[in-house]
Amino acid sequence: MTEENTGQDVPEMEEAELELEMEPVEMLSREETRQALYAMLFSSDRPMSAARLAEALGDIDADIVATLLAELARQVNAAEHTPYVLKEIAGGYQLLTKPQYAPFIRRLLRVKKSNRMSKSLLETLAIIAYKQPVTRAEVEAIRGVSVSYAFDQLQEKRLVKVAGVSDLPGRPKLYRTTDEFLVTFGLRSLKELPSLDELRVHD
Repeated sequence: MTEENTGQDVPEMEEAELELEMEPVEMLSREETRQALYAMLFSSDRPMSAARLAEALGDIDADIVATLLAELARQVNAAEHTPYVLKEIAGGYQLLTKPQYAPFIRRLLRVKKSNRMSKSLLETLAIIAYKQPVTRAEVEAIRGVSVSYAFDQLQEKRLVKVAGVSDLPGRPKLYRTTDEFLVTFGLRSLKELPSLDELRVHD
């Protein structure tokens, strides 16, 4: 047998594979579709958008998937004895363990508290989040210290990214937060950031 393929074999194989993938999906009932969504969310460690999930189900209407996700979220979140919740974050849905189980999960995964961000790193990230897009010099002016190390760390953690250049002299880079930032802090969008007034109340 050679590695050569005729020009007709490949399209026919791809079409056959596509039909095999689509056939069981089209036979799913509403409840089966919802359970399939549950299974996909359970297997994913990232937020999944309704459009992406609809594509995985065989390109069904994303609006239908969004409706089923909302129903599933109500069902999951109403279960008091379930150790996780289904939240809409960073433009998608993700199953997240409840906060009270975090210490046990850290021990299981051997994640040390020392791996958490330092106060200075959090302060730098907060300035970027509230002032974005912002230059490094603008952040340094607010903090009063060099933020080079903090910026390197935040970019390494994929919480901050370059988002263009400023019109200021020298054309310094502009920075903003990423989708990873939303995921890390469980936010659907930047609109869910507490206002500065709210932060002052909690100080």
